[in-house]
Amino acid sequence: MSVDISQAVQQLLEARRSGVQVKPPFPLPDRAAVYAIQDGVAQATGPVAGWKVGARTPTAEPNPAPLLAGALMPSPATFDGKAMHMIGVEIEISFHVVKDIAARSAPVPRDEALAAVGDAFVGMEVVDTRLADVKSADPEWLLADNQMNHALVVGSSIKDWKNLDWANLQVKLTIDGRTEVEQKGGLGAVDPVRPLAWMIDHAVRQRGGIRKGQAITTGSWTGLRYYPPGTRARGEFAGLGSVEARF
Repeated sequence: MSVDISQAVQQLLEARRSGVQVKPPFPLPDRAAVYAIQDGVAQATGPVAGWKVGARTPTAEPNPAPLLAGALMPSPATFDGKAMHMIGVEIEISFHVVKDIAARSAPVPRDEALAAVGDAFVGMEVVDTRLADVKSADPEWLLADNQMNHALVVGSSIKDWKNLDWANLQVKLTIDGRTEVEQKGGLGAVDPVRPLAWMIDHAVRQRGGIRKGQAITTGSWTGLRYYPPGTRARGEFAGLGSVEARF
């Protein structure tokens, strides 16, 4: 199947510029087309701020997407909720990249990947979409649209993350002062370090490398939940810190 990657890129860029959602113009034949669309949008918007990656289970193949230039915002963050098509909130464990790894064809061993990572941090991924009829959209198109990323809010730093008991972390999501989620664990991958290392290897071998200053966020612990404009959201990992945003 031959598809016009440049057409898809231009439509997504125009949707970002105008705020008018677009319908996916054609079926996506394979993951290479998804990545080509992601890369085209990223190249047009500036150096990527990092990556989001998620895996549904501890052994599932992760799904990667760029965080575009300007996507990283310090907590407490403020968004114009009325200008968004949806306000999705996910509480995550994210990581800062502190060392470049240039693009290459050879795999990046786990030890080398993790040596390029500095602190972890409590993150809040904010989700919106450039796609019309999102509930019926092909999941591969959602991934092509950067898996619906709008922003990543950078919360409290976590220095000693390599010794954490990931499966037993206590996570809490509070909306307008009301507890929405309070539970132990919740990340599909269970251990966020596996998708972190996978993402670094993927970025180096297929997406042009990783750069100091980028962030990598590794999936939601609280599910994807939607809220109206005016919402105040706070995520917290017990003993590790918090992240806040208002919409």
